[in-house]
Amino acid sequence: MSQKLIPLSSESLSRGAVAAVGGPLGRFARIPRSSWWSPLRVVITLAWTFLACGFLSKATCAGSRAADDGTISLNWDGNRQYTSFCYNDIVPLYGGRGLDEPGFPYAYSWVEDGLTRYMEYPVLAGMFQGGVGWLARTTYPAVKWLGMAEVSWYFGLTALIMAMVWIGTVVMVFRLTGNRAWDTILMAASPLVVIHAFTNWDIPSIAFMVGALYAVTKHKNWLAGVLVGLGTAFKLWPLFILGAFLVLAIRNRRWVPFLQMLCGTVLAWLVVNVPIALKYPDAWREFFRLNQERGAEWTTIYAVLSRIFGINFEPDFLNTFSLVGFLACCAAIAVAGLRAPRTPRVGEMIYLIVMAFLLFNKVWSPQYSLWLLVPAVLALPRWRLIMSWALADALVWPILMWHMLGSDNKGLPQEMLDLAVLTRDGFIVAIGVLVLRQMWGKSEDKVRAAHGGRDPLVGDFAR
Repeated sequence: MSQKLIPLSSESLSRGAVAAVGGPLGRFARIPRSSWWSPLRVVITLAWTFLACGFLSKATCAGSRAADDGTISLNWDGNRQYTSFCYNDIVPLYGGRGLDEPGFPYAYSWVEDGLTRYMEYPVLAGMFQGGVGWLARTTYPAVKWLGMAEVSWYFGLTALIMAMVWIGTVVMVFRLTGNRAWDTILMAASPLVVIHAFTNWDIPSIAFMVGALYAVTKHKNWLAGVLVGLGTAFKLWPLFILGAFLVLAIRNRRWVPFLQMLCGTVLAWLVVNVPIALKYPDAWREFFRLNQERGAEWTTIYAVLSRIFGINFEPDFLNTFSLVGFLACCAAIAVAGLRAPRTPRVGEMIYLIVMAFLLFNKVWSPQYSLWLLVPAVLALPRWRLIMSWALADALVWPILMWHMLGSDNKGLPQEMLDLAVLTRDGFIVAIGVLVLRQMWGKSEDKVRAAHGGRDPLVGDFAR
C-alpha cells in the first residue's frame, strides 16, 4: 500500500526527537539497505516499551506475600489499588469468576445479594479468560518457587498474551496508515497504553476491529465480516464499524461487499454464541441483564450531572435515553456522510460512531477510551491534538482512583474528577468537530493528501 513514507520530521511534535538523534535526512543522505532499524521495527520497539510501562503500572496490584504457614496470597494492603492507581479487573476476577477453579467459565455461578450471578462478559471474552485461567493453573506449579501467588501468575500470562496481540495490532495499523505509517506512533506510544493496556480485556476486541479493516483493504470482505462478528462476541463495540461501511455502500452503491461483511458478521457471532446460549442460557443472558440493570458509571456525563446537581438517573431512563441519543447521533452521522461534498473516509466515520456511543452510553469504564485510539489516528492524525487528548484521558484514571479512596482517606474531591471527565470529553468532542470539518472539505485532510486523494482503507467500497 505504501509507496513513499512521509518523513517523521514532517510532524512538528516529533521534530525535537528527530533533532536529538541527529536531525532529519539531508538531500543527499543515503540509507544503507542492510540497516536493521526499519520504520516498522522502530514502531514495534516503542510499542513494547510502552507496554512494559503499562505492565509496571499495574504490577503493584499483582504483588504477593508469603504467610508463616507457607501459603502465598495477593497483597493489597494500604488501599494500594487506589493509592497506586494500579487497579485492574484481571486480578480480582480471577477468583471472583471462578477462573482459579477447573470447569467452564459459564458453568460457574455464585450468589450475590440473593441473586445468582454468572460470568458477565460476552462469550468470547469469557472463553479467553477461561483459557488463560486454565493455562495459569496448569503452569503455576513450575513457577510457584518464585514466591508469587497464582493470581499474580495469571495476571502476568494475561498481560503477555494481550501484549503480543497489541503488537500484532500495531503492525496492522502500520500497514493501514500507508504513506503516513509514522502516525502509528500515536497508538504505540500513547499514554492510554501505559494506563489502560491491562486494566481489562479490551485489546483483543481492538485487534479484531483492526483486523477487519485490514481484511477490507485486501478485498476479503467475508473475512472482514467474520472478524467483526468475533470482535462483537468479545466486546459489543466492533459491531459499530458496519455503520461506516453501510454509509459507503449507500453512497457508492457497493452493496455486494457490504452484504458479504454483514453475513460474515452474523454467522461468526452465531457460531460463537448459540452453543453457549443453548447450554447455559442464564449465564449467556448475564451480560445483557447486567447492562440493563446497572446505573451510570463514575466517568459518564450522567454521573457528572448527578454529582453536580444531585440528579438521580434511574436505569430505565438511562437505557432509553442512551439508546435514543446514540441512534439519533448515528442518523446524523449517516446524513453527514451521505451529503458531504466528497465520500468520507472509513476512519472518519468509525471515529464519529464510536465517539457517539461512548458519550451517550451509561457505562464508560475509563479503559474504553482505548477503543477510540486507532479510529482517531486513522481519522485525524494531528499529533499534538491526539497526544494531548490521550494524556488528558489517561489522567482520568489516577484522579478516579484517588477520588474513590473517600474523604476519610484524604481522597480527591468530586470536583477534580468532574473536571477531568469534562476535559476528556471536551477533547473527544473537539476531535469529532474537526473530523466533520475535514469531511466537508473545510480543513486539510493529511491522509488523503498523502495518498493521492484516496482513502487507503476503502477497499471494494470505492466508487
